[in-house]
Amino acid sequence: ASSIFLVVMLTIYSSFHTGIFGYRNIEATIDTYQTARQILERLNLDLMNSFAYSQDDAKFIGTKNEVSFLTLVDTFSEDTLVQDFAYVSYKLEENKLMRLCRKNKEALNDKSKIEFDEMSSNIEKINFSYGYVDPIDKSLKFDKDSWNISDKPEEKTALPVAVKVILTLKNKIKQDFQRTIYLPK
Repeated sequence: ASSIFLVVMLTIYSSFHTGIFGYRNIEATIDTYQTARQILERLNLDLMNSFAYSQDDAKFIGTKNEVSFLTLVDTFSEDTLVQDFAYVSYKLEENKLMRLCRKNKEALNDKSKIEFDEMSSNIEKINFSYGYVDPIDKSLKFDKDSWNISDKPEEKTALPVAVKVILTLKNKIKQDFQRTIYLPK
């Protein structure tokens, strides 16, 4: 009777242990996907509300690992939702994705005391590539790793057509997420 009881208890313990292990893996995967979705949705909202500052300078600056631009952001003021203009920047510092949002009068003030906020940690990398329409074959190309860094006047005065974001999260699993965000004309 003791042997049978011991075999039954070991079977129950083994099943329970396997279930807990599977549950933890599923939770880690869900957490990774939720973090990626939140980051990409925030980027998507900011980029889709972006606009050019003037005909001479769009105020859109992008590199392979950072992007900064003017956009409209939602703000609550006196219990109503109001859209304000803001200068938003995203960059990766160590393994943390940082977001800067300077609103209204502070938007174009480079000496502003507004600091970057941490969006998420456990980010292995984030890469941006910038889409444009090729003037020769009229196709959309994503072979630019920077925007408004060169001396080309067409880049200073215009927004890219789209931004491709590749986000790599490292939690218990390493997962790549990719999204192409089209900007307004």
